[in-house]
Amino acid sequence: MSRKELAVIPTKNKDIVTSFVYTWARQKEMSILEQRVVLRIMEYASNHLKGIKLKDHLHKIDLGLFNVTITMPASDVLFNTKMKHHDIEKALYALRSRSFEYKDENRYTVCGFINNATYVYRSGMITVEVDNRIWDVLSDFSLGFKRFELNKALALPTSSALQFYMIMSGQERPFRLSIAELKSWLGIPAEKYRKDGKDRIDHLEERVLRPVKRMLDETCPYTFTYEKLRENPNNCKSPVVGFELMPVYQEKFRDQELERVHLTAKVSLGFISPQVTNYMKQQMGFDRNSLSPHKELLMKAVKLLPDVLGTLEDIQGRRRKKSGEVMGIGWVIQAIRGEVEKAEKDSKKSAKKDE
Repeated sequence: MSRKELAVIPTKNKDIVTSFVYTWARQKEMSILEQRVVLRIMEYASNHLKGIKLKDHLHKIDLGLFNVTITMPASDVLFNTKMKHHDIEKALYALRSRSFEYKDENRYTVCGFINNATYVYRSGMITVEVDNRIWDVLSDFSLGFKRFELNKALALPTSSALQFYMIMSGQERPFRLSIAELKSWLGIPAEKYRKDGKDRIDHLEERVLRPVKRMLDETCPYTFTYEKLRENPNNCKSPVVGFELMPVYQEKFRDQELERVHLTAKVSLGFISPQVTNYMKQQMGFDRNSLSPHKELLMKAVKLLPDVLGTLEDIQGRRRKKSGEVMGIGWVIQAIRGEVEKAEKDSKKSAKKDE
């Protein structure tokens, strides 16, 4: 079969959420197609957390014991007819070889992004097997999460721009990064942008910070400004040791329909039993932002579960495993969803008996 260019199919915009852990994980520069495949995986994880069911035969998800298998059409990642089949092959091969790294004060985690991948030329379908550890990272909101527009992210041409867009989305306070922390986060080798043992700040600005800022300034609802941090703050000639990054919200680039839905979700939390939301905040580690994506699920839980607080207490008791590990809030949401789905099935069975 001749390998023809694939048609461009526009994607519907939506807000997706991913974990704070993922947005701060160390990343190495990805190709634009690798980046889009990862964003689509995030989209599947976000939909799964929200309980959104796939309604067509082109998109599939299978939660296995060790992997999550995802199937999607190539048109989900191709928006340029100049790209060919071999571009997809290269992207999948690169992702298969790539490692995901995350480190904090408690642990170091490293695993592959995908375990296996298949691309069928005739049907134009891509199948990837995502390691459960990556899936859990994307779904673990115990340290917080980031919400951002999918289409804005898909359009960004570099992974550095994507990382900045994700981390700035919804960010309200400035934060500081040393030069070493910035390089580590972006996957830049420690010796790059250095000369004679000294950091070349002008090169780091010219080749990283300014291009990324320009990309976000021109298209995204969230961008940033920055200031240099010096070893001696009172001496303008003192060596630069880091940067303070200040988030900037650009309302003109925000999808207004998505913003309306987001604000409605926030208001809707007020219609959920205060006992439920208070328990989840005080005992389970949630806050208003981490509750709002799941308001429909919680409203169902209040309606269908005869003792919703008792169910939450039971779930909270099951969070701590024998190993001592406490499962994150993503696990809690899945546990609540399981109880709601069970209640829905029981309700349907009861209705049939009454007919």
